[in-house]
Amino acid sequence: MKLKFYSLLLLIAIVATACDKGDDNENGKEKPVVETGTKGMFVVCEGNYYSGIDGSLSYLDYEKGTMSNNVFSTINGKSLGGTPNDMVECGGNYFIPVTEENLVWILDKDMKAVGSLQITKPRRVTAGNNSVFVSSYDGRVYAYNVTTKALTKSEVVGAYLEDIVFCQGFVYVCNAYNADYTYNTNVVKLNSSTLAKVKDITVVCNPTQIETDGKDVYVLSMGNYSDVNSMLQRIDADDKVDNLCSATYFAMGSDKIYYIASTYNENWESISTYEVYDLTTAKSAEFIDGKEIAYPAGIGVDNATGKVFVISYQLSEYGYGDYNSAGYVAEYDNTGAYKNKYTVGVCPKTTFFVNK
Repeated sequence: MKLKFYSLLLLIAIVATACDKGDDNENGKEKPVVETGTKGMFVVCEGNYYSGIDGSLSYLDYEKGTMSNNVFSTINGKSLGGTPNDMVECGGNYFIPVTEENLVWILDKDMKAVGSLQITKPRRVTAGNNSVFVSSYDGRVYAYNVTTKALTKSEVVGAYLEDIVFCQGFVYVCNAYNADYTYNTNVVKLNSSTLAKVKDITVVCNPTQIETDGKDVYVLSMGNYSDVNSMLQRIDADDKVDNLCSATYFAMGSDKIYYIASTYNENWESISTYEVYDLTTAKSAEFIDGKEIAYPAGIGVDNATGKVFVISYQLSEYGYGDYNSAGYVAEYDNTGAYKNKYTVGVCPKTTFFVNK
């Protein structure tokens, strides 16, 4: 699951509230109040490729306190497609990669599809330098300039590329695994202007999720599911790598990282803890006990409000996550106090916060 947080200059028609004309005085000389903060959150739901269930898009309206599901299909009259993975905003448009459709949707401010980028097995997206960067399962990184509308691609820089992030003029992409399902141990650093490879940065095997606080880059490697454990790592500006803690999902907060660590006991029952890592003190503490979470699937943090959202599957009859039914999102404040629960689509994974 990956958190995306970008300011939007345009309101989204389907979820925007009407302007309150009473804010201006009668002579019209008083300047209108400019709202700040977060207005809502999108949840990208992957669906289930093996069961023939397409992905979907859900939206939580903060003011109304309601979750709307199937937003894309409702507006566009067609399916979002198989395995949508991520969402980003750039140049007033949204971009959603859909792996099984070999495309990245381009949506306008009203969530209408206005075009697409044809990319083989796109996985994740990030934005910077007036461009959208896309990782893919063909081993390349693509860059789409929102002004020139030009799509360029790198040379092959890895095998099955997963998450991607832009930080201080560079693009970092996770080179997760190979066609034979062996795991790689590198994050590839690229020049964002040319897509030329700068270097490989060695990390724990199977890197899948990557985020930034604007200064450093944080990467989660899942290990080999055997004798190499998952690890959350920090890559500093000099490309030095430090191990922070074992984790399964994480999200960047303000000077904190909220993360979930899941393991299995001797009976193969899933055991999860929900922690917060303080970047100032380099210490972890419990965030929530997780009693509201059936089977965690991700986590997102709204830094403008302090809200934390834990994504979960429903529990199947076999005691594992139900990958064929609607999941849900549990909301907490920054102290860990439980606030609400919202039903979303099948296999929810990624949160994306929308500014007013």
